[in-house]
Amino acid sequence: MEERNYDDEISIKELIMVLINNWKLIVGITALITIMGGMYAFVIAAPTYESKIEGTISIPETVETKYGSYMFPSTNPKDYLSVVQSNHVLEKTIEELELESTIEGLKNRIVINNEDKSSVFSFVVTGSTPEDARLLLDTLTDQFMKEINLIYKEKSIGYFQRVYGVEVGKYEDQHMRLEQEIKNAEALLLEIDPTITLKKLVLNDPVYAAQLAQERNIVFEDLSEAMMLEEIVNPNYSEMEKQMISLKKELTDLELIKASTDRALSELELEKSNIITYRKENDPTVMQSGLLEVMKPNVHVNEEASLPVNPVAPQKMLIVVIAFILGFMLSVFTAFFKAYWQGAK
Repeated sequence: MEERNYDDEISIKELIMVLINNWKLIVGITALITIMGGMYAFVIAAPTYESKIEGTISIPETVETKYGSYMFPSTNPKDYLSVVQSNHVLEKTIEELELESTIEGLKNRIVINNEDKSSVFSFVVTGSTPEDARLLLDTLTDQFMKEINLIYKEKSIGYFQRVYGVEVGKYEDQHMRLEQEIKNAEALLLEIDPTITLKKLVLNDPVYAAQLAQERNIVFEDLSEAMMLEEIVNPNYSEMEKQMISLKKELTDLELIKASTDRALSELELEKSNIITYRKENDPTVMQSGLLEVMKPNVHVNEEASLPVNPVAPQKMLIVVIAFILGFMLSVFTAFFKAYWQGAK
């Protein structure tokens, strides 16, 4: 049987002796790093406070407006809550609070909590003091509400402008068709006699026949073959007049609808212009209150963010424990490396 060679094997006893012989080094390095971790946790590290605000969001498939039904692109709340981390919201927040922070830096301080298929959500931000955290979250939420309402006001305006633009094209085509049909009807009326003359027996009109017999001093029966002429309204002319009236009414109704559509388009164009002015001057009074606020009824938040009491960071005892573990591991490695180096000589 082949004999095993134990010359290169390291015994557990030797490893333990290395640790015992270097216990002062191990204790010293572990204590030093633990003290450094404690100094960082209790003295150097600035406390971080976390403020939270809750709200509800429920997005329907469609919403009714004075201009018709508007369909939302999605009913998933997450697609809308992400607006709080948009560049425009972050820029406005930094500008309003005069923060010394980058957009990316502020974005990393925001947490959005929303479970799938839940209408409840919350925003969480961190700050150096409880007041800073709450003020930041209140400002951020206010900018979020303004921006999300504005975004979907713009989207709905664009949608209805396209819808009404198509309708205006249809109205113009119908208007041209009706005008042409009215002209054709007028031309036909000029060619048709309003009345037609008919021959009929005098006896078909007993009253007239009696009067005529008296005037001629003859008996009633002597008028049995007498004829008379009668003018009556031409039925073709009457039918064409009715058609003309119907066409003119249809044209009038169309013009009223088109005028209403034109007014709607003018309102939408004005509000679109107002939004551009608002974005430039940050003056919400330029916009028409309540016009196409399709998102506003669907998102609600608490009036004020919470004021944190205790900091969430640094976790002082956790830092001390981690420092202790790292110090111990580093000291053990140092002890083994020292023994190896001395043995190599």
